[in-house]
Amino acid sequence: MYRYGLIVLTLIITLGGLSLEANDQVDRLLEILKQKGILNEQEVTALRAVVEEEAEPEVAEAAPDTEEKHVVTTVPQEKVPAPQKDHSITVGEKVKFSGDLRNRYDAQFRDTGSSEYTRGRGRYRLRFGIEAQPTANTRVGFRLASGNGLQNTTNQSFDGFSRGNKIFIDRVYASWDPTNWFRIVAGKHSNPFLTSSLVWDSDVNMQGLTEVFKYSGERAEFKGTMTQYLLEEVNDKTGRNGDPLMLGYQGSFKAKPGGGTSLDLGLTCYDFRNMNMLTPGGIFLEEEFIGYNNMNGQQMVFDEQGRLLNEWDSLEFNARFKIQDVIGKQPLGFFGTYIKNTSADIDKLRTEGVAFPGSDPADLFAYGDDERDSGYQFGAEIGFNEKKGDLRVQYFYQVLEDFAFPAVFVDSDFHGGGTNNRGHRASVNYFLKDNIELQGIFFFTQRENEAKDGQKDENRIQLDLIFEF
Repeated sequence: MYRYGLIVLTLIITLGGLSLEANDQVDRLLEILKQKGILNEQEVTALRAVVEEEAEPEVAEAAPDTEEKHVVTTVPQEKVPAPQKDHSITVGEKVKFSGDLRNRYDAQFRDTGSSEYTRGRGRYRLRFGIEAQPTANTRVGFRLASGNGLQNTTNQSFDGFSRGNKIFIDRVYASWDPTNWFRIVAGKHSNPFLTSSLVWDSDVNMQGLTEVFKYSGERAEFKGTMTQYLLEEVNDKTGRNGDPLMLGYQGSFKAKPGGGTSLDLGLTCYDFRNMNMLTPGGIFLEEEFIGYNNMNGQQMVFDEQGRLLNEWDSLEFNARFKIQDVIGKQPLGFFGTYIKNTSADIDKLRTEGVAFPGSDPADLFAYGDDERDSGYQFGAEIGFNEKKGDLRVQYFYQVLEDFAFPAVFVDSDFHGGGTNNRGHRASVNYFLKDNIELQGIFFFTQRENEAKDGQKDENRIQLDLIFEF
């Protein structure tokens, strides 16, 4: 039986792929085995029956709604289950990967009048994002980033004796375009406003809802943008209601008269609600809204019940003008921003505020009658910033008073971050390759008003090598 089973197995494996036309070869092989005395007549008959059964043709199942076809095969086929709905997305057609790595040397030179301070750091920024398009008018995405978790920076310093660094969820969002003139975005997403670094650091991402209404013509574009920006959840047991949030409204206009010339105008209202729900508990913690503001040029003041008195209802105006082919085929642009906090009331802070550790409202008397409620930025740039060989040079000057806008949201590099500053920023960008960029940024800044906090002059140099992928 062992010899018989081995021969059967060998024939099935060896001849299983043969067609019916190969039966003659099988018969000859069995005849040779019988003549050699390996098989007797009874075994040959049994083996021939087994091989013929394995070679029996099958009829393939016809596809629905198609003409039935009979396919001859020698290999028995498994029945394939009915196809189910596929939820996966084809990579390359509906999924986009993107990211960048920036290596930086960052040098700060600070003079406070009584002391001088020099700091040099090696730093990096890593960002990696994925965006999928499940349907023609929806998008879902997320982005991871390096850093310490602060909303206004994704920089990570080379320190800690090479210990591991953290990665944070920088963005996570979904968008829906029910029509070609309306979009809604939910989650933690990029800033939708026409704005500048005077007001918003480019690393700050909105969290909440954004609605965009847009009309585009051949020569002009009109856009209306609204945001409901959720700032904090307050676990309050005292009966006060409402979490801090920001409602934003912007109307913008873009004119394109032709020849590459363009003009952008935008007017924005920022309405911060329920900010009095915040308490002085985090005043010494830079990672807290209260603490960062108070440590970076914007004193936080509280009433006798420990409720925040600072308010922000800011109006921002932006303008950008660009002309193509001005100097050696290079584009030339001009830009400006103005912001004013219409709710800033320094007298209220001084008269209703109560001294808490880290904040004494009496310090604000040093400002006299100045409300410290506004800021502006203006500058120019020339050149492209897109592909190999492109060179762009940019310069701007800015002034930002203490209470114009929450300090935690403005540029974290200018004057070390925060408000109460003025000075110059210049940058040069050169593309070595289409996706490899050299960048140099230079700051020459100081406190806008030294009456309360004293002198703080800061110059800063940032040298970057950026890889995009």
